[in-house]
Amino acid sequence: MRCKLIYIICLFFTGIGGLYAQPEPDAPLQQQNVDTEEKMKSELGVKINLGVSTFTGNAFDNARLKRGFGAGIYNVINLNKPKTVNLQWELNFTMKGSKFGKVNDTSYSDISVFYVEVPAYFSVQVLNTKKQLPMHLLIGAQFGYMFRSSIDKRYGKYGSVKTNLPFNRIDLAPSVGIRKKIGTAMSLQFSVKPGLLNIYNGRFKDRVDRPDPDDPNYDYRDIVPTFKDGTHKAWNIHAELSVMFGI
Repeated sequence: MRCKLIYIICLFFTGIGGLYAQPEPDAPLQQQNVDTEEKMKSELGVKINLGVSTFTGNAFDNARLKRGFGAGIYNVINLNKPKTVNLQWELNFTMKGSKFGKVNDTSYSDISVFYVEVPAYFSVQVLNTKKQLPMHLLIGAQFGYMFRSSIDKRYGKYGSVKTNLPFNRIDLAPSVGIRKKIGTAMSLQFSVKPGLLNIYNGRFKDRVDRPDPDDPNYDYRDIVPTFKDGTHKAWNIHAELSVMFGI
C-alpha cells in the first residue's frame, strides 16, 4: 500500500513538471512575431508610372505636353509605430521630353529623353479612413541622369530620328506629391517635379554650324526650326501618376 502511494505521488509531480516544461515550443512563435514587427517597419515594392512632361525656357519654340511612362522600385521606411511619418526612396526609369507644334512640313515633332531617377521623400500622414487606408503628403527632391535621348521628325519624313542629343545629362528637381493607400499592398501616388538645372547648351548649334556629314546624329542642318545658341535655356517639368504594389 505504501509503495502504491509513493508511486502515485511520483506520477503527480512528474505531470506537474511536464506542464512547466511546455513553454519551449513558444520560442519560434515569439521569433515570428519579432520578424513580423521588423518587416512592418519597411515596405518594399514595384511601381508603374504614367506621366506628362514638357520643356520650359526659351531654347525651344511651340513646346507641348508629351505623354510618357516609366517603372521602378520603392521603399517606405516607417519612422514611428503608427506609421504616420515615413521616409521613402525610389529608383525609376522614366521617359519624358516634349512634343512641338507643327511649324511647317519639315519641322521636328517630338524630343524624348530617358532618365534614371532617384527621388527621396519625407512623408507625413494627413488623413486616414476607417479601413486604415491613409493618405500621406510627400516632400522631397530628385536626382536624375539622362542615359538616352532622341528627336523625331514626324512631319515630312516620317520616322526620321536622331539619337544621342547633346543635352546636359544631370538634373535635379524638388518633388512634391501625395500617396494614397487603396488596398493592403497597393497605393496610388501623384507627384510633380520641376527641373532646376538647365539641360540645353551650345553643342546643339555646333551640330548645325560644324556638322559631321559622315554621322547623321552629328549633322543638324536638316532640322527645322534650327537650334539656338548656348545663351538659351531649357528645363524639364514632369508630373506622374504611379500605381505601387508592395511585395
